Amino acid sequence: MTDDDKNRHDFKNQLGIILGFSEVLLAEAADDDPRRGDFEEIHKAATAALDLLERLYPDQAHTPREPNGGEAPEVT
Repeated sequence: MTDDDKNRHDFKNQLGIILGFSEVLLAEAADDDPRRGDFEEIHKAATAALDLLERLYPDQAHTPREPNGGEAPEVT
């Protein structure tokens, strides 16, 4: 594994952590929670960064990051 491969892998892992925590925050936040918009922006930014990483390195295998296609989870 090259340094570029390791860096890409590490960065993708960090984005996965950010996405995961933002999903938890969104799932627990009420619709009227004033922080909800911030949580959605964090989720959107991490998703965009992961998409950019995949565009920069298209030779890497795509791994699905979310079963719902990248949208913020709905609170039920």
